[in-house]
Amino acid sequence: MKQTRSQTKLTYLLAFFLLISSSSSIASSDNKSANSKASDELLIEKTNEIIKQYTDPGWFSGNVVIFKDDKVIYDKSFGFADIEKKIRNTSSTKIRIGSINKHFTAALVMQKVQAGKISLDDKLEKFELGFPKHIAEKITVRHLLKHTSGFGDIFNNEYFQTYRSLKNINDKLPLLLDKPLISEPGTQYNYSNYGYIVLGAILEKLERKSFQSIINENILEVIKADNTDYALTENVKGKAKSYHFTPLGEKIDRTGRLENLTPDGGMYSTPYDIALFYSKLFYSDELLNDKSKAIIGNGYKESTRTWIEILNSDKAHWNSYGGGPGVSAAVEILIKDKLIVIALANTDGLVAEHISQRVVEVYQGKQYKKIRLPIALFTKRLLEEKGDTYFVNNAKRELAQAGYENYGARPLNKMGFALIKSEQISQAISVFKANTKIFPKEPNTFDSLAYAYEKNGDKTQALLNYKKALSLDSGFKSAKEAILRLSQ
Repeated sequence: MKQTRSQTKLTYLLAFFLLISSSSSIASSDNKSANSKASDELLIEKTNEIIKQYTDPGWFSGNVVIFKDDKVIYDKSFGFADIEKKIRNTSSTKIRIGSINKHFTAALVMQKVQAGKISLDDKLEKFELGFPKHIAEKITVRHLLKHTSGFGDIFNNEYFQTYRSLKNINDKLPLLLDKPLISEPGTQYNYSNYGYIVLGAILEKLERKSFQSIINENILEVIKADNTDYALTENVKGKAKSYHFTPLGEKIDRTGRLENLTPDGGMYSTPYDIALFYSKLFYSDELLNDKSKAIIGNGYKESTRTWIEILNSDKAHWNSYGGGPGVSAAVEILIKDKLIVIALANTDGLVAEHISQRVVEVYQGKQYKKIRLPIALFTKRLLEEKGDTYFVNNAKRELAQAGYENYGARPLNKMGFALIKSEQISQAISVFKANTKIFPKEPNTFDSLAYAYEKNGDKTQALLNYKKALSLDSGFKSAKEAILRLSQ
């Protein structure tokens, strides 16, 4: 395997953290536990087996790299960074990492805590960002880090109407600036991208610099992460395009429609730079000291375990995931074993974390979870193989036998509309029919079936199903409008 500059850096780094972790308490690992772990050869074999089940249907495109001790034991790339230009992915291709970005932001905040510039229990009002007093006096830095601030998420109608024009923290901060909280601060976990945008605003206020300058100077330049870019998508060179994996198993380029990055997510990086960041964070003092690392390891609570205790724990498993349209990224770290599994995908549907989780299961000596296609793709294949009549009558049973459960009406609904868009109306009708059988009390399933009949020119069946939707929900607006339209 040829060694790139990044690989050479990381090999040195991993050798270094073996050295600093060689205290007697860490070295005296449980032999019984160690013997249960998969060998490198088995891990490589099973990793190939897992990934193949995601690449065969075209779902996974990207890179998977596994680091163990002082070695890179797996480094493979799949699919295209640019399908149109036939440019293949490599381990140096920059891929969007989504919410993994948040841990860079958290490390920057902890650096300020460590330096005494802020406290985890400082209130938002201290930073004078424009929040109403009754909100700012309740929320702490700790709440923001833990997703317990009470802020909702930014994905409201205003955001979706304007998101491409929102290019920095100052553009996004007003979105929830004077909106009501959805819970009392400190009482409830609500995952909030907005909370990390607020953390970025705090850092900019403290440093009087852009977040881009702060992250570059305090992390990326320090660890020499040369292939990581905190920059707008259009300014990133050597990047993979981001492809949405559709319900019909096609890839659609969404690069031009991606959200603009802020401290909550959106950087571009490579597996080697991501591993560089986490190994520097956890196995050296270059970014944070042990006290700060313990705070992170204890979920930003006052440290109940020391960092050495966490390093020694067989249960210390760090994971980090990112996702979005055309984006799936995953990091798994078994801290004591010094195993780092990184999967970066330029396709979506959480495919990277499906892979990384199963690789870790193999390493731990477990049988990895059965791999399932996205439900829409499974049903599409069933429809093609068995035909319309069989599909309509047996889709529910086939899905149950294949292990799909708690899936709701939405996946088949999306698949039906994808078929309509591709002008496969009769197949769409079959999918919607099956959905009404599986979810007979859902008005939207009948409304969708009615729409497909209407597109197919069958007004009688369209009216019948619109009326069925309305009988299940008398306020169903689209069904009411359609009945009026077709009656005229």
